[in-house]
Amino acid sequence: MVTGPMLAAGPQTRVTGVWSRTAAHAQELGAGLQVPAFDDLDALFATCEAVAIVVTPAAQPELAIRAARAGKTLLLEKPLGEDVESAQRIVDAVGETGVGTLVMLTYRFDPGLPPFLAEAARIEPIGGRACFISGAFLGGPFAHGWRLERGAVLDIGPHVLDMIEAPMGEIVEVQAIGDPFGWVSVNCTHASGTTSSVSLCCAAATENGRTEMEVYSPKGNAFFDGRALDRAARADRIRTDLAAVARGEAHAADAAHALHLQRLIAEIEAQLAH
Repeated sequence: MVTGPMLAAGPQTRVTGVWSRTAAHAQELGAGLQVPAFDDLDALFATCEAVAIVVTPAAQPELAIRAARAGKTLLLEKPLGEDVESAQRIVDAVGETGVGTLVMLTYRFDPGLPPFLAEAARIEPIGGRACFISGAFLGGPFAHGWRLERGAVLDIGPHVLDMIEAPMGEIVEVQAIGDPFGWVSVNCTHASGTTSSVSLCCAAATENGRTEMEVYSPKGNAFFDGRALDRAARADRIRTDLAAVARGEAHAADAAHALHLQRLIAEIEAQLAH
């Protein structure tokens, strides 16, 4: 739906081929992108500099590790894995091979984020809030599989936790209540000692949903609205940043950061289970 056409649009990237565990899926996507559909991963690796992995959290670690050991820059989905252990395996492989990584924390690539972060830095927040609210689990392309089995925290948790960390700094403690299949509220403590509140829900009957954050201080406030997303500009930024990572540049949305988010998710899910 997204990743293949986005990378094929270029000009920073060019798709050289596709592979899937289901050959028919690879052939369908390959035909649409006018590229070969490979039945052997090593043959695909031989054609490219980077590999975009678009699979379930349970399937991603094995493929990511294999691609890393082949020396390929990785474009990874969030979450990295289905648990901290599997996410750690990816980060270990990346550390061993030295390949670059970029994780699809999509709001990191929004053209509206840099001015928001600049204003947030200017006012020096003492607190903030973020929310990701949608009806994705009520029907449509995301209402199946691991998302319905694990709920909103594993699915959208990486996005909203990353969003609130961007202006307020690393989260060092979380306190969560609610239902991952309903509504989850999380109080976050940041390394600076400031706090924020986060709301997550994928079962709300809302037409457009809400993905937003706001930070506050005695100097003022700053607001970011994810619904104002310029999808073309975001796609261009993802391609540009992926090309930069392939050249050896560091990126804030890398696998190590995604592992940190996975640990927060595991803690939130553990608290909700009690």
